[in-house]
Amino acid sequence: MRRRRAWGLGAVGATVAVVVLLGADAPSSRSVPASVGAHRCGEVSAKLVPSCGAWWGMYSRTDPATWDHGRAITDVEEQVGRRFDIVHRYHDFSDAGSNGAFPDAYQQRQMREGRLMFFAWESRVFSSGTVLTWRDVYSGRYDATIDAVAGRIRATGVPVFLGFDHEPEDEPAKGSDADFVRAWRHVHDRFAAAGADNAVWVWTVMGWSGHYHRYADLYPGDRYVDWVAWDPYNFHACTGNPIWKSPSDTIGPFYRWLDEQGIGAGKPRMLAEFGTNFDVGDPSAKRRWFEQFPAALRAHPEIKAAIYFNSPGVTRTTGTCDMRMNHDAAALAGFTAAGRDGYLRQPTRGR
Repeated sequence: MRRRRAWGLGAVGATVAVVVLLGADAPSSRSVPASVGAHRCGEVSAKLVPSCGAWWGMYSRTDPATWDHGRAITDVEEQVGRRFDIVHRYHDFSDAGSNGAFPDAYQQRQMREGRLMFFAWESRVFSSGTVLTWRDVYSGRYDATIDAVAGRIRATGVPVFLGFDHEPEDEPAKGSDADFVRAWRHVHDRFAAAGADNAVWVWTVMGWSGHYHRYADLYPGDRYVDWVAWDPYNFHACTGNPIWKSPSDTIGPFYRWLDEQGIGAGKPRMLAEFGTNFDVGDPSAKRRWFEQFPAALRAHPEIKAAIYFNSPGVTRTTGTCDMRMNHDAAALAGFTAAGRDGYLRQPTRGR
């Protein structure tokens, strides 16, 4: 949801048939589920789909006192005792600094260490608050910026996740649903023309039932999308709702709706952001929520990646609202336990 963004805080890095990633702290293949179909666990498709289980990812707010985007991730990794498979960060159209000239040095190092990057690219300029329209994008006005980013993505030489304007249904100032689709396709086509075919395209929406009637018109088309993603949250008291949603209750409705509607049929799915509040009346509820999360993913097997949005800015933090996974020791213990589950531990054998 757009209202939970604090863009200046933490927004700022040869595709082959099978890609196998580095991971010094990854377990052996004995600790993960059996192979699926003809594939062995640990194999990854050219579109970054793991052959079994799911990627475990993290967006973590960068400390504005240091703007060290590397430590924003490694500090959390130290707390949970494992490396994240995916690092998620938001970028803008400035084509400058860590916000726009990505991948930056921090992301390049993270890639060298074996993590996957997810660049969520927003058609705005964070520092000035300038909002671009989708017409601006598809008119060619920003083609030089698009081409520069495509060139840097191509130069990484490895597949990376890329999303253009996540949650477009919450961007009325940018244009119509048709404008969004036209802008998405324009950016995609510029990348193709630049030879940046290592970009893996992730279409991300809120997944809220109030927008179900719009999603068919917002979908750019199967040729332009590799993964389908949404952003489910158990907000609980954060939004004044007394209902506590389990992990399955949180992720299940839009998953089933996609099945029913056939949008992106056959494509892998991702929780591009997810999170949970705590329950002031049940101090262990958040820990249990995290411990139950891997089972919820198993019950929704098309979800191949889940990325936690770890920021106090996800919504207003109060005495009854804190969405951070490490806001207390119990929550951290539950999140750590989830990250140790075999379903979220991809075996690796080097690149």
